Amino acid sequence: MQKISPLKSSIEAFNKFRASRAAKANKANETTKENSTTQTNPFGITFRGNMIQMDVFESAKKPEKAEDNKTNISIQERLHNTGKLLASAWVGTMNKFSSLKTNAIAFGNRVKDSVISAGRKIQEFGNTEVKFSNPFKYNVSYLQNQPVGELRTMLTNELQGVH
Repeated sequence: MQKISPLKSSIEAFNKFRASRAAKANKANETTKENSTTQTNPFGITFRGNMIQMDVFESAKKPEKAEDNKTNISIQERLHNTGKLLASAWVGTMNKFSSLKTNAIAFGNRVKDSVISAGRKIQEFGNTEVKFSNPFKYNVSYLQNQPVGELRTMLTNELQGVH
């Protein structure tokens, strides 16, 4: 019986993995080529979540082809294709305006929320009471100049605040 080295087994596993990835990529390319011939999207536009394609605007009744007058057919087809392209462009324009409107509304809502939160912060700051105690209240030179009665009341007030 032969021993399998870890390096040899990992190389074999990598080669199998690479072969399966290549097979999957080839399969995906084949399906993409098949889908690209049946589905075309010249503008790359979505309308309510659906991709707009030229055949969306295809009429149910095909124009009759006159075998003897080839120039009329080509002009008719050109006009028909131009109408489809214009309709696609119109849907794209509606899509763009809808997107702009949605973005503007979202921006306005963000601004409104920011202003409301800033107003609340300002109101909180307005309701806070700021007190500054005299930094020189217990300065030795200040206390030496006070009468004994005031010093006694100051001491009792401070001792009552200690509880």
